[in-house]
Amino acid sequence: MSTCKMPSLTRIISAISATLPVIIAEKCAAPPLNLPYRNVSTAPGLLHSGIPIDFGSTWQTVAFTPSLQLDNTFVPRFTNTCIYDDASHALNITNRVTRVSGHNAYPEKLHENRGEASIATMASNTSRTNTNWWIECGDVYGGGYEPSLSYTFRDTRTNNNNQEWWFKTRKYSGWSFITDTFTFSDYLSVYTTTNAALPAKRNTTGTFILSNEKAQFGDLGASLLGLTPDSTLLKQLHDDKIIPSTSWTLTNSSLCLGCTNSASSKGDFLTVKPSDRTSDPKLPCLLQTKVEALNWHPRPSVEGVSLIQSTFSACIDPGVQFLVFPNDVRSAFQKVLNREVKGEHDDYLSFKGAPDDDAGLLTVRIAGGLEVNVTIAGVGKSGSSSSGSGGGEGEWRVPVGKGAWGAYGNETWVLGKPFTDAIVLRWDASKTEYGLANLNPDIMTTTTSTANSNKTKQDLEPLGCEDFPQVDNKFGSATTTPGTGIIVGATIGGVIAGIVLAMAGLFFFKRGVSGVKKKYEPLTDDNVSLRTIPYSSSGYGHHHHHHHHQASNVSWTSGVGPVSPPPPSLRTSLASSMYEGVGGGVGGGMSGGMSGGSGGKATTEISTEGAIYEAPEGGTANPSKRLAAEAPG
Repeated sequence: MSTCKMPSLTRIISAISATLPVIIAEKCAAPPLNLPYRNVSTAPGLLHSGIPIDFGSTWQTVAFTPSLQLDNTFVPRFTNTCIYDDASHALNITNRVTRVSGHNAYPEKLHENRGEASIATMASNTSRTNTNWWIECGDVYGGGYEPSLSYTFRDTRTNNNNQEWWFKTRKYSGWSFITDTFTFSDYLSVYTTTNAALPAKRNTTGTFILSNEKAQFGDLGASLLGLTPDSTLLKQLHDDKIIPSTSWTLTNSSLCLGCTNSASSKGDFLTVKPSDRTSDPKLPCLLQTKVEALNWHPRPSVEGVSLIQSTFSACIDPGVQFLVFPNDVRSAFQKVLNREVKGEHDDYLSFKGAPDDDAGLLTVRIAGGLEVNVTIAGVGKSGSSSSGSGGGEGEWRVPVGKGAWGAYGNETWVLGKPFTDAIVLRWDASKTEYGLANLNPDIMTTTTSTANSNKTKQDLEPLGCEDFPQVDNKFGSATTTPGTGIIVGATIGGVIAGIVLAMAGLFFFKRGVSGVKKKYEPLTDDNVSLRTIPYSSSGYGHHHHHHHHQASNVSWTSGVGPVSPPPPSLRTSLASSMYEGVGGGVGGGMSGGMSGGSGGKATTEISTEGAIYEAPEGGTANPSKRLAAEAPG
């Protein structure tokens, strides 16, 4: 006789799960944080563009440049070694920092038109412009951090075997990891404006890179805010529920952490997967592309002139504050400008004569078809009262350099900040991909939620997560609601659970028919001895001393001694109709027992119809025939 075996529950669950999609949706950990990319006063009379962060127990503010070069965030130490070697009072590299005009200018070589006398003057804390070294450093690095001023500062005194990938590549080890408290300078104002509430937490403790005493800054051209996929800063902020996710969107006016502004871009996004920065020594960067066309337009309305003969690969990084082009491209650029070249440096080209009033355009087309217009305007001090003619004694600095200092090296071409300022650049951690799109020129550049008449209103959306939590009180407590993916997943899970429970019920029901139910037999007089249960008076009433030896064995209905009846209970009141005895049942028993009555010794019988018995051990099929003590009411 063949039998049909039911499939196991494990196989049923596996079969159902294989036919349904797996949906995993991360809930946003915090409300959106759209920080302004703004000018910060780093010294009297100087402005530096960046994301300001306050460090330490007594706040020290530094303006940071978002970067894809470092996994960690580099904090500039307040030291004169940012511009020269403190040990020798001379430079051991060819390009360091001097006084620049305005926050959009770029460093130049110290030795240019100066000689050793100028370097010696710099070592005595003054330069040709009579400015001090801390002004020079603050102008380039956006400020300086002095650890001795902060009692929350901790120095690990190690760099974990040069853990930072870029410094290991450059063989720069004059730094260590530190920890200190920090907060974004604009965090409170942005949070309250966005959520109409105060945040529950305003600062946290993070790990940063700080150069050692008397050590230079590893050829970094700015204070870099590490935004790589392995960013330690973003991870810390996300773990502390200060930002929604480790995704971000960057424009020339804001850094939106865990969010994106749908109105900031124009056209579709070009998506690019991160590259292996160790595979090609000439492209040691995460975001790589191929430049397919590069044209120069002296005016936006004038037809462009091509600057390249063939395509070339380049890095894209907002932390490099200039463009790095191959030698033939820079040469072609100098020719079409028709200007006398004053100097060619790592970080800019210098042309004689005052800057022109009109801005030109470099049109860059990269692989994937994205075409970006980069505005090139004259910057720096003209040194002449004439303007608009391109003549005179002034100087025009163009942010096109050879590389090395402040970039990825001499042979790595880079589309730096002038390029990224013209686009919307974002990182989606949930999809592990970068996105690039042209910047919408009408996007508002403030952090307020209201738009003026000719600007587009901000519309912040989650990036890398689902659904911002709702802030429901003035102290900033956030409440969460299930996201779309969670709701869909819960629905699918409910369906699976219902099917599994139904199958389990059917399984145990069929098993019970032949198993559990057979352990029980009908209750009959032949297999169970059911006897009435006498009630003991032990523990109730008070006895005279000479009757104490009998009290524990005497029922209160026996009529022997002054034994008090037990307190009334729900059980006795419900069972009163089942008692019958001398003197009219219970009433007669009490009368005879307490006052001598008519019958002397009274007896009681319990009607078997309403009696309560103890179930024998092992079920009624194996009765123990033991009496059960009646529980008091």
